[in-house]
Amino acid sequence: MKKLTKSNRVTICVYMDDQRVFQYEVQGAAKAREHVSAIVARGYVHNDGAGEFEHYPPHRISKVKATGIPIATRYPDRVTGT
Repeated sequence: MKKLTKSNRVTICVYMDDQRVFQYEVQGAAKAREHVSAIVARGYVHNDGAGEFEHYPPHRISKVKATGIPIATRYPDRVTGT
């Protein structure tokens, strides 16, 4: 596995319904797409690496965001307000 560098690092942020935000990093746009898709479909698994393992079902998730490197799409959108 390649080392995470600033040039290929994507931060995944999972926004919960109780205002907490879980964050972790993955390598590259393809991995980011995989993780975001899985989280939205199956929920989020929190593992602090020290004995705590929790699964949050999809209905508890308010938003999932991937930031860092550009992630290409055929359908870029724009935000408008009313």
